[in-house]
Amino acid sequence: MNLRRIILSRPGRLAQIGLWSASLACVGAVGYLHLLSGLGYEFHLFFILPVLVVAWFVSIRRAYVLAVLTVVLWYLADRQLGGEGSDRWPLLFNTLVRISILGGAVWLLARMRGILERETRLARQDKLTGLANRLGFHQDGELLLNMTRRQAIPVSALFIDLDHFKTVNDRFGHETGDRLLARVAAVLRERLRASDLAGRLGGDEFALILPGTGAAAAADYAAALRERLLEAMREDDWPVTFSIGVASFATPPADLATLVREADRLMYTAKHDGRDCIRSSSA
Repeated sequence: MNLRRIILSRPGRLAQIGLWSASLACVGAVGYLHLLSGLGYEFHLFFILPVLVVAWFVSIRRAYVLAVLTVVLWYLADRQLGGEGSDRWPLLFNTLVRISILGGAVWLLARMRGILERETRLARQDKLTGLANRLGFHQDGELLLNMTRRQAIPVSALFIDLDHFKTVNDRFGHETGDRLLARVAAVLRERLRASDLAGRLGGDEFALILPGTGAAAAADYAAALRERLLEAMREDDWPVTFSIGVASFATPPADLATLVREADRLMYTAKHDGRDCIRSSSA
């Protein structure tokens, strides 16, 4: 997992509750220390940090709530330290400045996280089909393969190539070709389970990873998928068929490249055998 994915990871519900509770406790502790140490020490950073942590890792709404609680506590501590003779207007002005700074910091972090998440998603997603691109497919595929190894379950991969796709582009134009690719992607999404992964690896090449799927189930899945794809092509009178390679491993291979390469090899076998067919292997 790279640094960006670690930074953008969102903790689970229990972890978020823990962070929220710890941040509340931290703000309370900082307020108490501020009250004990007096006005000679500056506690701005220690008041702000818990709010920023909640904004980034928990939720923006909770961060705004914590920001208000922090500023109120900060005001009460300053009021207590200033005594009865303290001037209320400077305190109120400082409080308004602090809530503006904290609110602005929370808003800015929300914007930053949203931009980073969008850029990360786009870097791993095929713009035309919405499926994983080559980078996203291989990153998520490695995670899926690691999961199958830990659970000691079979895994299968499908490699799909569109026959006569160039004919569609040449006859009807690239816009029609793009619509066809998007239609193929839509059919793939219809057939995916929550645990499966689909990606567009090239111009008219798609791949799927099916964890927990043995050779017999993968063959049935590929046959049903091919029929549904052909039906979708007939609906728009597109002269496209599908060559599919299906590689199944009872024991998951050491790396994703081995799995995908075997499915790719079988797809080319289907091509050489006349196209519009499925070729499978199991190991």
